[in-house]
Amino acid sequence: MSVSPQFWWYVSRASGITSWVLLTASLVWGVLLFTRALRKIDTPWWLLDMHTWLSGLAVVTMGLHLIALVADNYVHFSWAELFLPGSSSWKTAPVALGVIAFWLLVAIQGSSLIRRHLNRRFWKWIHLTSYGSWWLVSLHAGLAGTDATNRAYQGVALLATLAAVAASVLRVVKPRNTKSDEVSSAASPP
Repeated sequence: MSVSPQFWWYVSRASGITSWVLLTASLVWGVLLFTRALRKIDTPWWLLDMHTWLSGLAVVTMGLHLIALVADNYVHFSWAELFLPGSSSWKTAPVALGVIAFWLLVAIQGSSLIRRHLNRRFWKWIHLTSYGSWWLVSLHAGLAGTDATNRAYQGVALLATLAAVAASVLRVVKPRNTKSDEVSSAASPP
């Protein structure tokens, strides 16, 4: 049984879209944790666990996306082109947006892993870049991806954008009650 010559191209597309959907879900869960908008039916530690799990899974699928791009023969990407903004000759600007989003997400995920050792304001500032990185990923997907004209992709893109915008608006209009809803106190189950 032979593998389709387009196997890695399909893996790249699927893992890129999956990573984007997981980032959207992580953003929504993060906002639900911060705002406690579902206070009557949620528990902070569960929201934090889901947010952490979704973001970690997004990073894994993003890694698969990068590996598949290097392994694919349709468009030849080197590792340098995937890690240095502007170095790709294929759709240079949209690919650069993805590279910048990648590095922001590395900073966000990395700082979250060592959060206890960082100044809270510094960590929060890094974490707030997740909103910008989500938009960079979205632009990257729409401009560099080959599925932009596919109706199923357009439906997923519309739902992801609506979810991210709704969560962002909620984050702005519903401030957190800092006395009772500290994320650090939500870090472990009761």
